[in-house]
Amino acid sequence: MPLRNYARRRLVPRLVFALSLAALPLLLGSAIIYWQTLRGLSAEARTATHEAVRLFDLMLGNAEGAARVALSHRGQTCADVTLVLREQVAVVPFVRSVNLTHGDDIYCTSLFGESKASLERSLYVNGRLRLMAGNPITPDVGLLILRREEGEYGALATVDGRYLSSTLQLVDQRSDLQLLVGGEWMDEEGNVSQGEPVPLPVGHVRIDSERFPYSVVGGFAEGSQWRHIREEALPLASLLIALGLISGVACYWLWGRSATPSLELERALMAGEFVPYLQPLVDARDGHWTGAEVLMRWKHPREGMVGPDLFIPLAERSGLIVPMTRDLMHRVGEGLAPYGELLGEGFHLGINISAVHCSDPSLFDDCLSLQARFLPHRPVLVLELTERELLAASEATDRLFSRLDAQGIRLAIDDFGTGNSSLAYLHRFKVDALKIDKSFVTMIGVDALSRHILDSIVELCGKLDLMIIAEGVETEEQWRYLAERGVGVLQGYLFGKPMPMEDFLLAMRERNGGAH
Repeated sequence: MPLRNYARRRLVPRLVFALSLAALPLLLGSAIIYWQTLRGLSAEARTATHEAVRLFDLMLGNAEGAARVALSHRGQTCADVTLVLREQVAVVPFVRSVNLTHGDDIYCTSLFGESKASLERSLYVNGRLRLMAGNPITPDVGLLILRREEGEYGALATVDGRYLSSTLQLVDQRSDLQLLVGGEWMDEEGNVSQGEPVPLPVGHVRIDSERFPYSVVGGFAEGSQWRHIREEALPLASLLIALGLISGVACYWLWGRSATPSLELERALMAGEFVPYLQPLVDARDGHWTGAEVLMRWKHPREGMVGPDLFIPLAERSGLIVPMTRDLMHRVGEGLAPYGELLGEGFHLGINISAVHCSDPSLFDDCLSLQARFLPHRPVLVLELTERELLAASEATDRLFSRLDAQGIRLAIDDFGTGNSSLAYLHRFKVDALKIDKSFVTMIGVDALSRHILDSIVELCGKLDLMIIAEGVETEEQWRYLAERGVGVLQGYLFGKPMPMEDFLLAMRERNGGAH
């Protein structure tokens, strides 16, 4: 869409309406904001609940597989089968223990070997599933037990409650989620209670699993819609009030000002004012530079250097982000390719792409062109997918990511946990790495909840075999904390600020002892 038409369709009616009716925009806007908030919260709760059911089905599917393997050794002595049970605990994700039963007795466990505990069949929903608040080994940690039976023998596979509570927390950090199994339910803190949970007042939804006898309840607490409006829509409400009071001259000024940024971006792109800055990525073990993230800066002839927060969202909305990124990749190839030997093999080169770019078939050719510039050296090109706009899975995106993967081009999720996608991208696309948002890193040593969430993200990445990159590292304490938890790559002001390519290459030469 032409930029002038875009500005006319989106801005002119709003300004004309505000000028004509001073009070009506506020009244109608308030009603619409409230309705959209309730609708958005309901949709968010439903999406989060579906995703939680999918993840729990995945965990229980692993547990069922472990139980099936255990049952293949039914009838053998416990001494002969104990090693098999322990092997399942060691290799199957999310499974904490595996036990064998005969009749109403548990006769062999992966933890203690021979056992004489009672099975208590009546406590299992449909004879298959039981949610417990804890056991004698871990009385304060809930657990979910899956039972599989073949004849007189059965197998019990246990999922640790900490995985369950972490999933409830991480699927969507704003909504409340609860796991229901029969007459027991677990909240996001891992507490297990009896009876039915109190229905959530806003956006309440309950979804039953089609594979196992459990449900997930989602929604928001009382007053969440007002808190959401205060946090998200208050600027819009303030703008509606202002539009009802401003004069015709002010409206005219706003009209002209509103259309100017998009046209200015188009002019700046043609003038080559968008320049690449590089921020180093370091090995968490020794601080050695292993790569760089390419960041876009606007070198405005009058305003000076303009940060990306001010123009990237507008570029995405106006459709200019694709040619701007293509121009940035071209500049990076021109500036860095002649120094491929200095960078070395396997140099990590991260470039941000938006959701709209993933539907453009030219992205694949742009990446190949950038790789070809570095031959015979070959950096590891990593496309960092931002979460400002949700990327919908389609045949086109699947085909694009498959072709990129075949060329050794990796996909990373940028600012993980702060955007629209939450955990969804991990299961829709083949993701190679996660970039932990700096808001979690900043809270190291300050906020216990954020630290727990950070630890859960790191643990999840380990389970999914994903590379982890932590952004915003500014202190030695944060460095040590992340390195101790196995985070491999760090980025932040502690190691280097974003810098022009010339300064980055100069710093690389100094670190390499003056090599050219």
